[in-house]
Amino acid sequence: MSKKMPSGYEKRKKKTEDQEKLLKLPKISSFFSNTTPRENKSEIIIKSVNNEVNSEQSVELSSVDCEKSEVSAPEMLSSCSYYKGTNQNKSFDIVFKNIIETSSDPTDIGHFKEIVLDAQTKRFIIENGHSRPKAKGPFAKNSDGRSFSEKYYFTVSKSGLKIERSWLCYSTILQKAYCRSCWLFGDRTSTGFQKIWTTGYCDWKHIVDGIKRHEQSHVHYISCLVYEKWFLNKTLNEELEQSIKKEKLFWRQVLERILNITLTLAMRSLPFRGHREKLGSGKGENGNFICFIELLAKYDPVLEKVVNQGNNKVNYCSPKIQNELIQLISNKVKNELILNIKEAPFFSIIIDTTQDISKVDQLSEIYRYCVIEKDEYGNPKNVCVKETFLAFHEVVDQSASSLSELILQNIEKKGLSIAKCRGQGYDGAANMSGMYNGLQKRIKDIEPSAAYVHCSAHNLNLVVNDAVKEITEMEIFFDVVQRVFVFFGHSIVRWRILSDLIKESNSQNGLLIKKLNPTRWAGRYEAVFALKIRFVEIQKALTKVILCSSKLDEKNEAEGIKKQIENYNFICTLVFQCKILQIINLTSKILQSKSVDLDNASNSLKNCYEQLKEYRCNFNDLLEEANIVAKSWSISTEFQNKRRKVVKKYFDELCTDMRLTCPESLFRVTIFNRALDILINQISKRFSSFHELMLNFTCLQPSFLTSATDLELLNEATKLVNKYDKDISKTFTSEILAVRSTLKNQISQLNSTRDLAQLLMVKNHSLTASFPEVCTALLLFLTIPVTSASAERSFSKLKIIKGYLRSTMMQDRLSGLALISIEQETAREVDFENLIDMFTEEKARKKKF
Repeated sequence: MSKKMPSGYEKRKKKTEDQEKLLKLPKISSFFSNTTPRENKSEIIIKSVNNEVNSEQSVELSSVDCEKSEVSAPEMLSSCSYYKGTNQNKSFDIVFKNIIETSSDPTDIGHFKEIVLDAQTKRFIIENGHSRPKAKGPFAKNSDGRSFSEKYYFTVSKSGLKIERSWLCYSTILQKAYCRSCWLFGDRTSTGFQKIWTTGYCDWKHIVDGIKRHEQSHVHYISCLVYEKWFLNKTLNEELEQSIKKEKLFWRQVLERILNITLTLAMRSLPFRGHREKLGSGKGENGNFICFIELLAKYDPVLEKVVNQGNNKVNYCSPKIQNELIQLISNKVKNELILNIKEAPFFSIIIDTTQDISKVDQLSEIYRYCVIEKDEYGNPKNVCVKETFLAFHEVVDQSASSLSELILQNIEKKGLSIAKCRGQGYDGAANMSGMYNGLQKRIKDIEPSAAYVHCSAHNLNLVVNDAVKEITEMEIFFDVVQRVFVFFGHSIVRWRILSDLIKESNSQNGLLIKKLNPTRWAGRYEAVFALKIRFVEIQKALTKVILCSSKLDEKNEAEGIKKQIENYNFICTLVFQCKILQIINLTSKILQSKSVDLDNASNSLKNCYEQLKEYRCNFNDLLEEANIVAKSWSISTEFQNKRRKVVKKYFDELCTDMRLTCPESLFRVTIFNRALDILINQISKRFSSFHELMLNFTCLQPSFLTSATDLELLNEATKLVNKYDKDISKTFTSEILAVRSTLKNQISQLNSTRDLAQLLMVKNHSLTASFPEVCTALLLFLTIPVTSASAERSFSKLKIIKGYLRSTMMQDRLSGLALISIEQETAREVDFENLIDMFTEEKARKKKF
């Protein structure tokens, strides 16, 4: 009986339980906590000084014996507690830093309340020197009028040799003398231990005798020797220390390689896992992730050691670690992108939804903003418009209220302010574009300056769609184009016949027939253009199939297609559609660019509009081109004359059944003129709101700046100030006049508003401070979106990442992989050293036995 696979609910439940278990585990720092020195269990009678030193060393070694502790490789990466400056000791470093900054004597015993110090504090005291006042006196006197003296720091031999007592220190906080060696390393269980020299000695009358007695005590000897061992960095066994450092470096190198593999697979949108995942198995069932590690292990000794170390060992290759590394990289990239958005003065949101392979509605979240790129010297080099993808979100409710709540929550989570939003880019769905209850209206209610822009590429697509649906002959034409592709594309033999004929034609262009794009009408240009170019070869292929095929159905289908395309009406429609779609396709590609702005989009639409109007007056050009195509296959250049339908006329009716009798005039009126009229009218109607938005920024257009009078420019500038009064002050009107007078000759050579921004903020960046409101208006203009094509492009990545074989992918993993793949430029600049530190700090866990 086959094993039942866990459901999605069970997977999510298991993931939640694992996270709860992970939170209950102790932090990594608990495995290397600085314990207090243990009590000395050696004999009361100390036989030799060396034995005491070794005994003291063994006490310190026991607290950092990493080989005997139950700690896995992640903890090894963070190093033990005796390494100064690691993540485990941040709290200690902060305390020590405060002591150093606030006190002239950081090692004074008065700063440390504990009598028994940990190894970290001991190391700090030893490295920062002994505690002796910098001033030579006078020292504070007691009730008898006596005080400490600097001469006690030295002893003089009988021959007059002056020797320093390095162990003797004086606390200005406690006003007492103490022994630094015994304070740090004295054996407090020994009978000869003098506690007064660790808490503070202030009997100045008998201090000379007290110093001599203490210097000659055996406990003091041992303490001084241990102190010197610490001072010379010989507290730990040097071999153990080197071993730990080597182990730490090894696992950092392993993580660096695994992070590189993870980043490479994610950027290329490749799957990670296979049918079976077993490192070192050598079988072909492993996924790309394991295969990459095994491949690199052949040439890299670091990964070779990981692969050959056997099972049940730490290797960072499990699916859970893969998800953690993907999430780690994606969070780093996302934080960097969010930081860039926060630095921009404004941003716009671009939202679109689609259904993935598992029938889950995915919302693509994209932000548009404008930044000024700078060179290595800090000088502006380019005004750049960016459209940044941040995440995919699962959408359960597609209502406008639910979508607005989701968007506002995401904006708030990222630390962004909706008050900086100046644009919304959606498609024309009712829940998005609704005037009263749509998403754009709900966002506008919160931020009135967030202008809604219906995606221009979608709008242009709808223009062509309207023209085709209104004319029956157009629908029939595209059906025939699709039939031609299906006839040849669904048969290997027929496709080979067509391919061989194309090769025999000695054409330098090896263009083959294309399939019609089901959604993008502008993309149908390739299919229509290919049919026009390969018209003769298609006719030859159909003829060959009719003559040579032994299948009756195949012959009948070929004859039917051949009869339809050997029609002069079809050829004229083919040439006509090829010309229209060529114009539309060029405009559509411009509108889909990431960096396109309102000015470029408006000019492109205007050129498209003018070309269609001009083509309406050139019907004869269509006939000339159609004649060339028809003559290439000896087709008659006369329009088909269909039988005229007669409708019964009653005595009281007007003459409503009059029809054109000339076939050419009939084609021109019912197809040519009608299709172009619909296109021209729809472009003018559908983009009216777009042009109204563009009119708000008339004062920033170079053509208007050079031709308008001061009064006209002042009026347009005032309109812009009134429209965006929260962003642009009233000084904008005077600044725009000053900009025109200062850069008039250069502005006359510009073509777009972006060129004006480039001129002012890059080429003449020293003037930026003089015209801040003009710069603000230019950045605001460039921030407003034109299309939602970036969201459509993210859906292409979605289909690659979450395909048929990866349909059960979790949402976090999907969003992380998509972010890394789409924002590759930012992902390549990720600092792996920082990621490794984050991984060892956040993801380290207790080893399970």
